[in-house]
Amino acid sequence: MTEKKIPTSEQLNDFRHQVETASTGADCDRLNSFMEEYDIHTRIYEENGRKGVKDAAGEVLVPAEFDEVAYTFMDHCRPLAVPVIRDGRFALVAQDGKGTMISGFEYDEIHYTPECCYILVKDGKKGLAMSNGSVVIPAQMDQVYTPFNGLASFEKDGRSGFSMVYEGITTEAVYDDCEFEGDTYLEVVKDGVKGFIDSKGAFTTDEEEAYFGAFCD
Repeated sequence: MTEKKIPTSEQLNDFRHQVETASTGADCDRLNSFMEEYDIHTRIYEENGRKGVKDAAGEVLVPAEFDEVAYTFMDHCRPLAVPVIRDGRFALVAQDGKGTMISGFEYDEIHYTPECCYILVKDGKKGLAMSNGSVVIPAQMDQVYTPFNGLASFEKDGRSGFSMVYEGITTEAVYDDCEFEGDTYLEVVKDGVKGFIDSKGAFTTDEEEAYFGAFCD
């Protein structure tokens, strides 16, 4: 297998611009060709026994100030926030080149999910944060399920709740049950009555009002 080339900063910036402006099949073909030829993964680097993150061209995204970096990403889909570890504790730090802390080192674990979110684990409880580090479900739940189609359900004290993660709407745990119906919309049970969630996060028994979610861009 041919080793991929390392892009220059100019090439990487141009690639990022093209990702933001791509609108045709030809645009996508050019982006795919670039990714086939160049390695665009961010990477962990080390200085003085500490670790940080650089982009594929070698520009610092996170200064080397941490014991470990939990994840790296392809440049065009890297989140603003990335989990880092210090003294066995996890935090979220911005990939802004400055090491701006988004959270404190308060988490036992932080796990990345396919829908551009992080599952947070703290003192045996779970929560959910967006890729920019904003918390949409506090780490106070007994269980948080991996988001699908922009919807995430959770459990607390034997009751269920949900979050419309991209709309910033999160309920209390007031439902008997929350589950995906055919992987398309969220079906809930409240006080023994089956229903759905509408676009404002409210309970409805009208299936035509069911909210079908929103995929991560």
